[in-house]
Amino acid sequence: MDKKHDSKICIMIIPHTKKVKRITIPSWVPKATITSVLTIAATFFIILNSISSSNSNLKQEYHKKISEINNLEEENKNKEIELSKLKSQTEELRQKTNEVEDKLEEIDKLQRKLEKMAGIKSPSRGGNISREIKPETLDPKDGMAALKETLEDKERELEIFIQDLEERFEYLEHIPDLWPAKGKFTSNFGSRKNPFGRGIGFHQGIDIANSSGTNILAAGKGVVTFSGTKNGYGKVIIIKHGYGYETLYGHNQTLLVDVGDKVDKGQIIGKMGSTGRSTGPHLHFEIHKDGEPIDPLRVLK
Repeated sequence: MDKKHDSKICIMIIPHTKKVKRITIPSWVPKATITSVLTIAATFFIILNSISSSNSNLKQEYHKKISEINNLEEENKNKEIELSKLKSQTEELRQKTNEVEDKLEEIDKLQRKLEKMAGIKSPSRGGNISREIKPETLDPKDGMAALKETLEDKERELEIFIQDLEERFEYLEHIPDLWPAKGKFTSNFGSRKNPFGRGIGFHQGIDIANSSGTNILAAGKGVVTFSGTKNGYGKVIIIKHGYGYETLYGHNQTLLVDVGDKVDKGQIIGKMGSTGRSTGPHLHFEIHKDGEPIDPLRVLK
């Protein structure tokens, strides 16, 4: 071995009373010790830095999870609020559906009464609304839209019904079915014995007898087309009602309307008398349909 490179460190211990001690340390030991210490320190520093970094990552992950939990809690809270609103809207829809159904039932009952009165049949009425709209199976917005559509359909139906009803009532107002005077029914429509002589004659109307001055009423709504004197009938009023109907009122004592006057059903148009060829105070009443005389008893109510 090359002694030049085999250096050593010599430590001498000189006590006061004893023999001097000599400790020889190879020169590589301090170097190795320092290297080991530096290595351990570097390793410790790396481990410490790694732990610090991991701790920082763990803190970030922790805060991230906390943030996610808070977001989930907020979202859950919002969902609960939405669910509560949905339940409230569903309940409101159910109540409104029931209210609308009750109203529609009332309207249907009224329609049936009016149909019976007017003698018409309205458009087909819808079924039970609760069968068409089930709040528990519909989104409230869809339910409200369906309810609105149902009401709009009913509104259109009622508009048609009201129009039909108005037309029907207008028609009924024009039909000459009101008895034109109070009194005793004295003569039928059709063939009868001639009250002024022999033989059989055809009577084109009916006779209603009462005292002079008894009110004569328009049997239906219409327009006066004649107000004057006719041979045999005396003082006469003729009213055109439309729908092919025309009425004649004969033997009046007084005429209270003029040609062109519009009269309402039940309006007083004259006074009973015995003018013309008459056996006493009475009203001779005729109904013509499409230009032909018909039995008034077929129309009068």
